[in-house]
Amino acid sequence: MFNSLAKDFHFEGRKNLSYSWNMNASDPINALLNYGYAILESMVRKDINTIGLDVSIGYLHEIDHSKHPLVYDLQELFRCVVDYSVIELLETKLNKSDFITTENYHVRLKPDTAKLLIEKIKNNFNQRYEFKNKQHTLENIMFENIRELSKYISGNSKHLEFSIPDIAIKRNDNSQVRDKIMSIDPEKRKELEINKSTLWYQQKKIKEGKTIKIYNKTRERIE
Repeated sequence: MFNSLAKDFHFEGRKNLSYSWNMNASDPINALLNYGYAILESMVRKDINTIGLDVSIGYLHEIDHSKHPLVYDLQELFRCVVDYSVIELLETKLNKSDFITTENYHVRLKPDTAKLLIEKIKNNFNQRYEFKNKQHTLENIMFENIRELSKYISGNSKHLEFSIPDIAIKRNDNSQVRDKIMSIDPEKRKELEINKSTLWYQQKKIKEGKTIKIYNKTRERIE
């Protein structure tokens, strides 16, 4: 998926050139993922501290006095939100100039690129889903699941079952369709009989990295 959106970034997985886990990114996509996972980690850590659990005691990750395994355990539940946010950002056609390569050949995000990713992640965590028969933001659902763990640990609940909604990707566009829309000039627009303001608005949203809604008639014309 990542390579299909950004072939020039040469993504080969979550290991760097030295075959260690990619804490120091050697390519732009790993740099985006690292930054996004760091944001998610801070969100989970804040919720854990608010609820009052001990971050040093986990279940899946190694327990070490210098690490916080409970944070790493719980962020796994929502890691897909970061992945999707990175995919959305890659669709805006990032290039290598949006990143910095350090003297140690580690890849980092430029400030403007980081801001864009933060916005994507924030927007996706603000999406609402049904949770316990009510509509909640995904960020609040994450907090409530961590609170359920706290109730189980303290003995106030006999059962523990995380309730994670199916993360819906509400879109009907793709990178190929977006490229075609961006390539439509005034003459082509008239030929396809697409409304001028509609095309302008869609091209504007694509430039901003936002998803667009394409009606079937429009899709048939451009495809």
